[in-house]
Amino acid sequence: MGAKTDGTNGATGDAGEGSSPRLTRAVWWFVFHTACATAAVALAYLAPAAPLNQWLRGPATLTACLLIPLAALLVPVLEPRSVPWNRRKAAWQLAFPVLTGAVLGVTAGQAGHDDGLRERGRWTQAVVVEKRNGKTDRCVLRDLSGREISPDLTQGSGCERHVAEGDVLRVRHDPEGAAEPATDGDTPSYDGVLVGAALVHVLMGTWGSARMPRLNPAEPANPGTGRRSARTGGRP
Repeated sequence: MGAKTDGTNGATGDAGEGSSPRLTRAVWWFVFHTACATAAVALAYLAPAAPLNQWLRGPATLTACLLIPLAALLVPVLEPRSVPWNRRKAAWQLAFPVLTGAVLGVTAGQAGHDDGLRERGRWTQAVVVEKRNGKTDRCVLRDLSGREISPDLTQGSGCERHVAEGDVLRVRHDPEGAAEPATDGDTPSYDGVLVGAALVHVLMGTWGSARMPRLNPAEPANPGTGRRSARTGGRP
């Protein structure tokens, strides 16, 4: 009975010791990916909504839409571990934080533009002085006094196919030049997209990051030592 009790206690202790580090890692990665999602949304949103200084808007948007999503992938992969870099495997779940991170940055940026325009926007009559056709059409605008309106009006916000140079449009623009102008006063809600993308980002990122040690088990310092010892011990 004593032997069985000791064995049971030992097994329970081993299970507890094994589960505690895994739980700690899961909590750590949950906090990390939550911080990544929060930072991406905050930077992309505040750039046009606050607004940030014009020299900071570009770097803030780049960080939110590209650098933070890449960090959500690279930090778990490059975590210090006794596995050669060229032999490391990445969990497939880590593809989701990259994609959803970019979605969070772009969507939060658009929400920031809409909120900034709603807070500071002014309606005015503007003349299309130039139309730049491309994958996304852009219209260069000036108000009736000749002052240029910045940034340009883009396709989807009022610079549509039928608009031509010389047309007069009624637009709502940001005097500080941070939020994009628009011809429509109604703005959609981005809450559902942001919440859904953030949940996928955090959950899949945590799952994939927590799986990395099992995909890349630590190698022993000298794998051949055990075999040589066994052979030596077997000699008479």
